[in-house]
Amino acid sequence: MPAEDHPLPSSWRGLDRTLRLGWTASPGLIAVAFVTTVGAALPDVLIAAALAMLADAVLSGEQLGVVTASVLLGVLAVMSWLLRLLSERANRRFADRTAVFMEAHVVRLQSGIPSLEHHERPSYVNRVQLIRDHADTLSEVYQYLFQAVGAILRLILTVALLMTIHPLLGLLGLFAVPTAVVSHWRGGVEHALEERVGHHERLARHFFLLGTNASPGRELRVGRARERVRQGRHRAWAARHHAMARARWTTTAWQSAALTVFSCAFLGSVAGVALGDGSAAEVVLLLTAGSRLAQYIGQTLSQVHFLRTIWLEGGRRLLWLEELSSISAERSPASPPERIRSGITLDRVSFTYPGTDRRVLNDVTLHLPAGAVVAVVGENGAGKSTLVKLLAKMYEPDSGRILVDDVSLADMPADAWRERLSGTFQDFARFEYPLRLSIGVGDLARAEDEEAVERAVERADAHTLVDRLDRGLDTQLGNTWAEGAELSQGQWQKVALARGYMRDQPLLLLLDEPASALDAETEHLLFEQYAERVRALKDRDLITLLVSHRYSTVRMADLIIVINGAEVCEQGSHEELLALGGRYAELYEIQARAYRIGK
Repeated sequence: MPAEDHPLPSSWRGLDRTLRLGWTASPGLIAVAFVTTVGAALPDVLIAAALAMLADAVLSGEQLGVVTASVLLGVLAVMSWLLRLLSERANRRFADRTAVFMEAHVVRLQSGIPSLEHHERPSYVNRVQLIRDHADTLSEVYQYLFQAVGAILRLILTVALLMTIHPLLGLLGLFAVPTAVVSHWRGGVEHALEERVGHHERLARHFFLLGTNASPGRELRVGRARERVRQGRHRAWAARHHAMARARWTTTAWQSAALTVFSCAFLGSVAGVALGDGSAAEVVLLLTAGSRLAQYIGQTLSQVHFLRTIWLEGGRRLLWLEELSSISAERSPASPPERIRSGITLDRVSFTYPGTDRRVLNDVTLHLPAGAVVAVVGENGAGKSTLVKLLAKMYEPDSGRILVDDVSLADMPADAWRERLSGTFQDFARFEYPLRLSIGVGDLARAEDEEAVERAVERADAHTLVDRLDRGLDTQLGNTWAEGAELSQGQWQKVALARGYMRDQPLLLLLDEPASALDAETEHLLFEQYAERVRALKDRDLITLLVSHRYSTVRMADLIIVINGAEVCEQGSHEELLALGGRYAELYEIQARAYRIGK
């Protein structure tokens, strides 16, 4: 993904793409919806002409004419009702089918982008939020498009009927143009503002989740902060509402002015025909068709507004996400090696998170030897987890290179590289599947392989957890599900650790605070056993990178890297760093002293 903001494509390209996606869902239903929705315009308009025929027949005393006009009115009313019913059913069924397709498409696009920038960069987040909110609405694109075509057809036919009374009455259509222009402008203004104030909506949603979920609920009750959360949500919604309300009042005033212009022209037309030489039938036709003209203009304005705010703007953002995904998925020239011969080298690597000015890593040069267990330590915010994200290609460095042997990691496809990775991350996911699958997704191709899952459980020392559950590996996780079991934070982390051990022969194993919820002694024993198993392997080339804030845990590492203030300040073995008497020795002694006092 490029560092700069990827621009939005044109509105009409976005609409074209949305239509193409909708067509793939069910072309047959689209054909039925088009015929019924657009076809309903004809009997709807002709009712005005039939009423004029009835008025003329009544005034002239022609009984046959009265019967004919009455039958025609009945036929037109039934046709209009039937076509509307069929249109509604076809459009609804098509929208339901397409909604699932559109939402799955958005999920596939968003999860398919290799980096995390679109999850963390504010401008990206606002756009993606709108795409998610409108994903199901985009499924109705054909329905509203057909309704817009039908509304325009009604307008044309109605104006044609009015011109049978007098050609100048066709000018009423011109007086409707300002209303359409204002509606188009209004939709653009409101949708652009909706994106700008999207952070208020996200903040309000955040407060809502804080106030309704069980996990933060405990702290809110103990800290008596529930009212603070409620007020925060209210302020966030109020900030969004006030900004949107000001814009809507302004656009509504302009639209009211445009509608007033049309209303004056219509009333003048009625007065002119009634006071002139117009017949009673022509007056009835003008009143009926003219009043319907106002209704049809309102319908057309609604469709134009929806077109402007959802189809064109929502379609633009959907196409933007597709282009962003395709740029990120461009084929890279290199492939990951089958084995690492030398190691992984970071050559003067620097990185700054999008939207910030502070460098998280600054001019970092390191070599992670093949087959080594490497530990990274440092204070919170020093850049340890960022190093893990760069090695996993969640981000690309701002400057410098990461080399796997002598090949640049930037030249390797992200998916292919990640197939050779394994690991557990600090902000691990809680997959509320049966325990076997929650572990197995660490290597999805072998998720049903019982031996592979049991080996992962053994490596993570999670047998005790499995034995305590009534159904063992078949236990459903999550107490919100039927017969689901809730786990403690430490137990969830054991599941995540086992998931990270699912792949047997990764090139790189990333362990970012993988046992922070466990006690220090258990964590130390767990990784000391792991290091012994790794060293016992023959022809080993696996690089293990362990991030931990506990210095007692990392003593077994072949290489310990100390990061301080976004830079590497020390590196070496445990004994070498203690002998150096620097930052590592100081922090190690502080933790050891605290541990002795605690004992």
